[in-house]
Amino acid sequence: MFRFFSKREDEGESDNSGIPLKRGDIVLSTKGRDRGTIYVVVDILPPRFCLVSDGRKRAVAEPKKKSHRHLKLVGQIDSHNLTDWGTKDSLINREIRKALEDFVRTETEEGGLQ
Repeated sequence: MFRFFSKREDEGESDNSGIPLKRGDIVLSTKGRDRGTIYVVVDILPPRFCLVSDGRKRAVAEPKKKSHRHLKLVGQIDSHNLTDWGTKDSLINREIRKALEDFVRTETEEGGLQ
């Protein structure tokens, strides 16, 4: 369901926006008062910002704007999960929460996040 990696494998698939992240990436906040929080990238705002959501405090309707420099890529949601996201915000938030819970559960079983 998830891909785990420490470096970006598909650098060539970028849209030349200068941001090494894309929609559906699971990221860890490394700076700010929310440091240590896991988010899903819901949109890209070139040249350097991403909109991120955790499905709870930061819902899809009001995502957090973070610089891509303050985010660490830790995984990615399967592409078929992205296309299956509902149209209502409550459905998307529920699916983001579930995806993040599954990711954290998988990570803790395999050795944990750093």
